Amino acid sequence: MMTNKTTPFNKIEKIINDTLTIFKLAQEVPKMSDSSFNESQKICHNIPVCIREGRLKIAVVGVIKSGKSTLVNSLVGKELVKRGAGVMTSITTRIQKGTKNQANLYFKSWDDINFQLKNALLLFPDDGSSKVNHNFDIRRKKDRKYLKNVYQTLSQDFPVTKDGIHPETLLIRHALHGFNTCKDLVQADRATLSFASKEFDRHKAFTSDPNMAFYIKDVCLDVYGKVIDPNIEIADCQGTDSTDPASLSQVLTYLESSNLIVYCISSRTGVRQSDITFLKQIKNLGLLDNILFVNNCDLTEHENFDDLIKVETSIRDNLEFLEIQPQIFSFSSLYNLFVKLESKLRKKDFSRLKLWQEEKKMVEYCNMKTDEFNSLFKQVINKKRHEFLVSNHLKRLLVMITQLDRRANVFLDLLSSDKLKEEKAFRNLRHLHQNASRLESIVANSIQGAVSGLKDEIESNIKATFVQDEKAILKKAQKYIGTMNLDVEQYRSVAKESGFNQILYLLFQAFKRKLDLYILEAVNPELKRFVEVQEERIISYFQSLFDSYQIDLFKADQYSQFDDTLKLTQQNDFTASVDINKIKKILGLKLPARIFEAKYTPRIKANIITGFCLQTLSQIVTSISKRDSVVSFSPGLKKAAEKIKKENQKILKDQFKQYKISLQTNYFLPLIEAATRDFKEKISERFNRYNTFKEEIEHLFSLKHSEKKDQKKKVHTIKQAIASVADEIISYSEISWEKG
Repeated sequence: MMTNKTTPFNKIEKIINDTLTIFKLAQEVPKMSDSSFNESQKICHNIPVCIREGRLKIAVVGVIKSGKSTLVNSLVGKELVKRGAGVMTSITTRIQKGTKNQANLYFKSWDDINFQLKNALLLFPDDGSSKVNHNFDIRRKKDRKYLKNVYQTLSQDFPVTKDGIHPETLLIRHALHGFNTCKDLVQADRATLSFASKEFDRHKAFTSDPNMAFYIKDVCLDVYGKVIDPNIEIADCQGTDSTDPASLSQVLTYLESSNLIVYCISSRTGVRQSDITFLKQIKNLGLLDNILFVNNCDLTEHENFDDLIKVETSIRDNLEFLEIQPQIFSFSSLYNLFVKLESKLRKKDFSRLKLWQEEKKMVEYCNMKTDEFNSLFKQVINKKRHEFLVSNHLKRLLVMITQLDRRANVFLDLLSSDKLKEEKAFRNLRHLHQNASRLESIVANSIQGAVSGLKDEIESNIKATFVQDEKAILKKAQKYIGTMNLDVEQYRSVAKESGFNQILYLLFQAFKRKLDLYILEAVNPELKRFVEVQEERIISYFQSLFDSYQIDLFKADQYSQFDDTLKLTQQNDFTASVDINKIKKILGLKLPARIFEAKYTPRIKANIITGFCLQTLSQIVTSISKRDSVVSFSPGLKKAAEKIKKENQKILKDQFKQYKISLQTNYFLPLIEAATRDFKEKISERFNRYNTFKEEIEHLFSLKHSEKKDQKKKVHTIKQAIASVADEIISYSEISWEKG
């Protein structure tokens, strides 16, 4: 299922080898090759490497216990990731083809871990030991003791809310319980632990245990054999109904880089509220075009075939309510896995398989849907593989041989025995070279002025978004905070025992968590779209300059006596004016980390405590005069909640301004300046080619008639070879990978 039996790679290798042969033939013709030939040959040699190393990313996602791990195992036909009752995937696990079975666990650094814990401890009352909180390091015994005390307080006084256990409580528990196992594995820098061959399955103890998974940043399984295609990476993502924004952010980050999403829904539960919430987030990121839905059937749960269809219909109706036109495939991943592993099944699992096979109508339907899923899955992968791994390389090859064909036309004209044609060609080239020289001077003097216009444009767009708040990012965030519901009543029963400060800690953490989720769902997608638009503008701006500064030495209408049998003269120069992604990688450019962050400043704390003291004093005075009056923390907590919200609305405004400055100064300006340098180098290289070509032409005129005749014969051979390769590329581009 996961392997591609067709091998079009051999066809591509033949095209590349034929192209390299053409360049070799051209180098045998004096002065026909130039400095661009070395780069073109290097590109040809790199294409097979790029295709082999390039990987399509497939994300398997869904809420907890929707059968994601079982689906992944069934796709590859092996028990690679741990599954079963009570088992939860605690971290995204990536699976790739490798030269041997090897599980690679990439651990967080101690700084990463302590940073997470400091955030979880933010605002927790420490009875004057603030140094512990500020300089917290879990490696210190006293700090772990402090962490244990915090955990005991939280788990005893605030064990469960309507949303479940507090994420901060869970995070602290995982850190404490996983410390002894992982303390020698974590390093100052990010370390790697590998399990190979017979020890391969040991990774399951880490990925399925949330205590150990807390210390891990990433997991990649290299799998030997034909179970997975070498150009595919499949990821088993953790449940998307986590209330922890950090966990959700990790999944969304992978989805943004993925080429296909397979979304699992359990037939036991159908579409849950947590599914709806997450699918809305996927929709906001614009990722719904690349998604397949699997109704993961538990064959034991359904009394009959009609019940299964009823569940499928309900899922479809719920998804259509979200304005999703879903492709749903109902089958049992566990049944499919058992069928593939039938000879290796335990007695209990073998009995379950035989019991399910008695439900013939359901099994036949699930088998049919499995086949449909496999067929569409393969079709989508083949299409995306061609687009992602092959198409651009073929276009690049086509452009290179097109340019070489034009060059061959020029040489045929210049090697002509017709004196008039020869002189006309020389006059045309001399005229073009003069224009190139004048243009080079213009470029040198005008490039900075032209780029300053781009800087002004990007700065204006940033100002409109972050100063004038044209997209209402700040306004909407402030409104969200203003209408946010912070339920203080849930703490009434433990208020007297726990104290105001501890309840205030949970209140602020709840506020912080809600704001983080809002940023993840509503703000980050908007920022992503804004940045993408600006980057596209930078690329198009430099491309228009690049095209303006272009003189085509091999323009077809200068040599009209040649039949354009290749029909390739309309091909544009494949050379990009600037490579934004490469520049960002070289400079290490990343967007500012966070736009909004909940804060609890000394000023807010002082105001809250003062207000609470006054509120409590007022209640005490009232209780003295009215014996039936009861002192309650609720009014003080409500005022504290409003104070946190109100002050953070102000803080957001300053953070918005700082983000604007950082985005402009530390991201876009360095990006434009680096793009300008890259652009200048490419323009300079192009003009150098013009100068070199002039020298080559002068050499051609000095050749004797017999020499010209011999060289002309070689150029005709080159043109014939180019025509053949061009036909191969075009015919290959018109067929799918499935046809091979």
